[in-house]
Amino acid sequence: MIRGLLVHLALASLVATANAQTPIADADRAAQQRVEALVRDFERRGLPADLLRAKIAEGSAKGASQTRIADAVTLLALRVDSVARVLAPSVSVPELHAGAEALSVGVSALALRGLRRAAGRRPADPYFLFVVRLVRRGVTPEQALHAARALISRQVASNTLLAIADDLARDVAGGMSPAAALHDRMTRLVGGFGPGAVTTGDAPGVGGAQSAKGKP
Repeated sequence: MIRGLLVHLALASLVATANAQTPIADADRAAQQRVEALVRDFERRGLPADLLRAKIAEGSAKGASQTRIADAVTLLALRVDSVARVLAPSVSVPELHAGAEALSVGVSALALRGLRRAAGRRPADPYFLFVVRLVRRGVTPEQALHAARALISRQVASNTLLAIADDLARDVAGGMSPAAALHDRMTRLVGGFGPGAVTTGDAPGVGGAQSAKGKP
């Protein structure tokens, strides 16, 4: 009798556990279907689905839930789609990737289009990434875009942009405000900004830390 009771309790426990796990399993399945639909849509439209797959792999490696992975992939897909539309009809995969990163730190899609036009025939992704690096170090998007345009107009080689950003990061780590560090670096490179120059004071939007928005 006791043995039968124990078996009954064990079965009841298994049933309860299965019932408790059902909503989670359903949510995971729905999240996975959402991700698969996004990947198929990118493939159908000729957009780089590998960017989404890389985000999926990143989330899986971090042990994120299927729902969190799906949310991150959805946000990335929206950003890539925005960049693709604003830079149409011709845009490279690196530009899509870097543009999505720029949107994530608060740069507008229209600002990316303006920067891409300023770059002319040169690939725009190094300038997008330059802006991203500056913003993540506390420079405002407006200041970062202005600096990128100044470097384009002075025909500073794109392969030196990240080195410039690294120098600025060291200046900030050494105690300079982001605005002061940017002003100093740009003055050395191009002799200042001209109209709309970055100031080193504490004017609104200058020198304060700018947090990344919607970090994936």
